[in-house]
Amino acid sequence: MDHQPPQPSFVNGVPQACDSFTQTKIKRLVQILRTSQIALLLISIISMSYGGYDHSFVMIATGIFLFTVDWAIYRQQPLLGATLFLVALTLMLSYLAWIGSGTRDASLLGYCAVMVFAAMLGNRRLLLLLVVVMVLMLAAISYANHFHLYEHKIAPINLATGSITIVIICVIAIAVGLLAQDYRAALAELARENERMKNVKNHIEHLATHDALTGLPNRALAQRNFDKAYYHAKQQQQLFGIIFIDLDNLKPINDSLGHQAGDQILKEVALRLLSYTKKVDSVCRYGGDEFIVFLPNIASADQASQVSLDILKLISENYLYRNIEIFCTCSIGIALAPQDGEDLDTLIKKADIAMYHSKDSGRNSFRFFNPAINRHMLDHISLISGMRKALQEQQFSLYYQPKIDLRTNQICGLEALLRWHHHEQGFISPSIFIPLAESSGLIIQLGEWVIQEACRQAKHWYDTGLLQFSIAINISSIQFKRGNIEQLVLGSLDASGLPPQYLELELTESLLIDDSDRLVNTLSHLRSEGVHLSIDDFGTGYSNLGYLKKFEVEALKIDQSFVRKMDDQSNDAAIVRAIIQMANSLGLKTIAEGVEDASTAALLRSLGCTQAQGYYWARPMPAEEIEIFCELWGKNTTESL
Repeated sequence: MDHQPPQPSFVNGVPQACDSFTQTKIKRLVQILRTSQIALLLISIISMSYGGYDHSFVMIATGIFLFTVDWAIYRQQPLLGATLFLVALTLMLSYLAWIGSGTRDASLLGYCAVMVFAAMLGNRRLLLLLVVVMVLMLAAISYANHFHLYEHKIAPINLATGSITIVIICVIAIAVGLLAQDYRAALAELARENERMKNVKNHIEHLATHDALTGLPNRALAQRNFDKAYYHAKQQQQLFGIIFIDLDNLKPINDSLGHQAGDQILKEVALRLLSYTKKVDSVCRYGGDEFIVFLPNIASADQASQVSLDILKLISENYLYRNIEIFCTCSIGIALAPQDGEDLDTLIKKADIAMYHSKDSGRNSFRFFNPAINRHMLDHISLISGMRKALQEQQFSLYYQPKIDLRTNQICGLEALLRWHHHEQGFISPSIFIPLAESSGLIIQLGEWVIQEACRQAKHWYDTGLLQFSIAINISSIQFKRGNIEQLVLGSLDASGLPPQYLELELTESLLIDDSDRLVNTLSHLRSEGVHLSIDDFGTGYSNLGYLKKFEVEALKIDQSFVRKMDDQSNDAAIVRAIIQMANSLGLKTIAEGVEDASTAALLRSLGCTQAQGYYWARPMPAEEIEIFCELWGKNTTESL
């Protein structure tokens, strides 16, 4: 069974299965076609009533032929239909003019209508073709009359000629009206399109100059706003302030509650800053969790201080996300123009430096930029760069400090401590480079080296018979967060051949607060392999008895801040006594750090502390010296017995 192609549906004679432009052309073609057929019918009737049967026959024949245009419309080919229609109309008018009054015949008025129709329905080539036909026809009539080849008689003016002229003028008027309507429609559509393009352009410009999440100006627009505002400040000889804001704890919020919560905080911060400044061009989102506030035309730095205090208070107010209260603070850096610079990049750079100094000072605070801060930051950058180089050039080494059993006075362990001997600056304190390593991420590489080197050295001592106790290593919480600490420790033990029971990991209390399954599984697996676990600096963090049992901790290291002033500060002695009593009741060893004199050692021994370390016995020493120390200590202890 043959399948017929789908037939187009028609509305008012116009097929609907074509594009809007084609539909409009076909609609106009149908309107003009029907108008012309009606006009031809009227003129035919008028001509026949006055005996013009030859004229009537030509017009009726043309009207019938024009039904072929409907076929072109059906085929959705408006240009073909317009060509058939206009050529037929032109030929008919030319013939009527030839058999009529020549160049004075009323039918030539129809040429005007044909040209209007051609402009509406066809194209330039069709219009040019028709004009050429009309010109040639008029030239032929003129030529024939001029050389008396054929003489056209002027028809008398009567009701017939008047009526025909009126009909032709009405057709022309209708065509001009339709053309004007299309022109107005085109102008209106052009105006609408122009408006749409303006809106699109404005939208694109808004996207290019505003932050998509908060709607605040971005860096690009901030530059423009700064140029304008700072120009006025200079004209009035006023200070111009840049407040650089960085949210302190957005990352933990994202990690715990998801990025939707973080996005909600960012939007709320933007709204609070806008409500405070009252000017959208004074605030911008610089990127991530960073915002900038402009302070144009301020009289003194005190005004910038007051604004910063207000912002700190504003941002530290609680946030609500899905019925959960969230606390978020910020750190602020301030730079002032012209003293700190006169271009936005310089001012932001210096405000950023001041902001980081604010973070280093405890966060939730503000700092002004000054050259000393800049030097401090440059020193930090230089040290971080130096650490990278030091790792490659093996400038790092491990020093070892012995732990003493307070009951037997024997060495019962060693703690491996990282030292950096800089080629130019000499020894750099761990209190300086360790925080920088943690903030820069270099602690991961340093930590790997420490574990591998400690295991290698311990295995050497184990093979020589010197090692009768464990080597303790400090582990950063950042190393645990990376997720590969278990593989690193077990891999280093396997590579060195050191038995796991000779390795001890010292963990911080803050790390154990992370009660995640991954942490529990990691530590449990390490314990099951024989690795020892202890808590470093116990009493300075989140002291909790629950995690001592859960993580199978074996020892508590009492922080030296409590130990060093036990004789002078009764509170410190009470804290140490409480820690020792609690550890003894749980069956845990206690290790006191920072013992510097005999009286402190005796007091710790009387309180039941099991082990201690400090300058009273020995400072941290390189591997070669600790070997000699251990040998001499063993001989002296044996002789004293």
